Amino acid sequence: MNPHKTWGVRLGMTIFWLSFVLIFGLTGWFYGQQPVSATLGNWWMARDYQATPATVVERTGKDADGEFKWLAARYDVGGKTRETSRMTVLDDEAIDEPANDSVQAALRPNLATEKPITVWVSPRDPEVAVVSRDLPLTALFARVPMAIGFALFALAGVSGALGAIFSFGYYKKQFDVIGLWVFAALWCGFIFPVLLLVLSQSSIETGAVVIVGLFAVIGVFMLWGAIAATITGKGGEGFKMSGSRRSKLPASAMAR
Repeated sequence: MNPHKTWGVRLGMTIFWLSFVLIFGLTGWFYGQQPVSATLGNWWMARDYQATPATVVERTGKDADGEFKWLAARYDVGGKTRETSRMTVLDDEAIDEPANDSVQAALRPNLATEKPITVWVSPRDPEVAVVSRDLPLTALFARVPMAIGFALFALAGVSGALGAIFSFGYYKKQFDVIGLWVFAALWCGFIFPVLLLVLSQSSIETGAVVIVGLFAVIGVFMLWGAIAATITGKGGEGFKMSGSRRSKLPASAMAR
C-alpha cells in the first residue's frame, strides 16, 4: 500500500528521492568511485612495468601564486631520453597530493647525490612510467566512505523513487524511516567530504583525523541504521513519518 494518497504527493516524493540519486550519485562518482577505480586500474596495469634506471631532475614552473618546483625522473628506453613526473599510480598527479609528495620527498636525497633510482616503464608505451607502482592505500582509504557510502544513498534514492511512483511493497518501510534517511544523508554528506579534505592535506594533523574519523564512524552507523530499518521495518522509531501516533490509553478512558 502506498503511503501517498494522491499522485501529486507521489510525484513530489519521487523528485525528493531522485535528488538523492543526483547529489550522492554524481558526488560519489567524481570524488569516490572514479578515482578509486582509476587508481586500482593503474596499479593493475603497472604490475608488468619494467624496472629501468633513472636520474632525478628538478623542474620549475609558474602559476598565479608564483614559482614552484617539482621533481621528475629522467630515463632512457630504446635510445631515447624521456622524463616522467608521475610519482604514484594515483589518478591524481598533483604534486601536493600527500602520496605523491611523500615519494618526491624520498627522491630529494638522490637529487643532491645524483644517485640513480628505479622507475617502472610500460612495455607497451615507453612514454608511460611511474616512480612508485605501490598501491597508495592511505590515499584510497580517504575516498572509500564516499565511494561506498554515497553509492548506498544513491541506491536508496532509486528504490525510493520507484517505490513512491509504482507503490512497491517495500516502500512503506522506507518511507516510515525517511527522517532517518534524511538525517543520515545530511550527516554523511557533510562529514565524509570533510574526512577526504583532512586526509588530503600535505601535513596531516593526527588530532583532526581522530575527531573527524570518529564523526565519520558515527555516520557509517547512521547509514547502516537507515538500511537496517528499511529492510526489517524495525528501529528508527524516533524518525518515523507514518502518521499521527495514537494514544496508549484504553478506549474507555478515551471516551470520557
